[in-house]
Amino acid sequence: MKVAYVHNLPLEYYPPATNFLDILGLAKNTETRAFSTANRKGRKAYTNSQIRIERSRAPDPKAHELGRFLRAIAWHLRTALSLARFRPDAVVYVEPHSAIGAWIYFKLLRGNSRLFIHHHEYYELGDYLRPGMRLPQLGSRLESSYLLRRAEWVSQTNPERLRLARGNHPDVPAGTWRVLPNYPPATWAPAPEVREMPKGQKPQRLVYVGSASFADTYIKEIVRWVAAKPGVVELHICGYNVAGEVWEWLERERFANVSYDRAGFDYQNLPSLLRNFDVGLVLYKGNTTNFIYNVPNKVFEYLRCGLQVLYPRAMTGLGNFARQHAGAFRELDFSELQKVNPEQLEPRLDNRFNLTEFTAEAAFAPLLQKLSGEEEIHA
Repeated sequence: MKVAYVHNLPLEYYPPATNFLDILGLAKNTETRAFSTANRKGRKAYTNSQIRIERSRAPDPKAHELGRFLRAIAWHLRTALSLARFRPDAVVYVEPHSAIGAWIYFKLLRGNSRLFIHHHEYYELGDYLRPGMRLPQLGSRLESSYLLRRAEWVSQTNPERLRLARGNHPDVPAGTWRVLPNYPPATWAPAPEVREMPKGQKPQRLVYVGSASFADTYIKEIVRWVAAKPGVVELHICGYNVAGEVWEWLERERFANVSYDRAGFDYQNLPSLLRNFDVGLVLYKGNTTNFIYNVPNKVFEYLRCGLQVLYPRAMTGLGNFARQHAGAFRELDFSELQKVNPEQLEPRLDNRFNLTEFTAEAAFAPLLQKLSGEEEIHA
């Protein structure tokens, strides 16, 4: 079986993408080629000896608009031609960002591969009005007009996002839609079944891993709350996709009990970092539908490493999930943090996430079955 994985954005920005490629690389009788772009943030490039990865240089955000557009279109043309030469049995593409290349291959070059589509995010019409979203908007239109109806698999990361996507595309057969969650790999050794902080132990150790900005996250609110409690709470921030103004503010203020790593952390080594902490933070403000119904992969990474998860009330989707696993989560109003006593956060985590169902391997198993043509057993 020949599988093409089309992911316009750099692979190493998306752990679920590299987890899937790791799994595909181990699949028997499968030849996989991935098509992506090179990252511009100094991240170590993802490699896999079992997979051929074709990358192009990403458009320079500082270049002239026409130059950026031509480079971006060139990626789609190159990818479509590569697909025609490869002649895969199945094409898996991710996000509307990748859809133009898939459309050229299937519609103009008459590709006859089976089609599978996955979305990391949920986009509304207004989201495409942001800078840099012109081509993804076109990709979304090509999805709606052709690709979604051609696909035999279309997935979203959680049931709420899937419900919204299905409502936008009632003409797509119900059996096409799937939930494909973002779980860490089974190689991440499970945390102890119960993790309890000794009573009165100080300081409590908080960690935030991921993207951050003043506009979209409660990064300023949590930092100020921690900074006001030296010796009681500590915070470490780790991310390669943090707005420059956030780093500048942290460097200017130099809070004694707030540390940070601007380079981020290699995903495969993330457990060695996370197990130094007690509480993992999710800080999205919920100012878009995408954020409101997001259950980020960092949630499961925190839980897998034995951390309690602290999240804002605005994240409805995460709240719905958290209520099914109450011992593992705390919900807070991050706009009223001054009312929160640190002792409220002392974690006693009944970790229910060591089961095999909460691994990338289990999450991707239905997709692998579908790719191989095996019959699926539906619950």
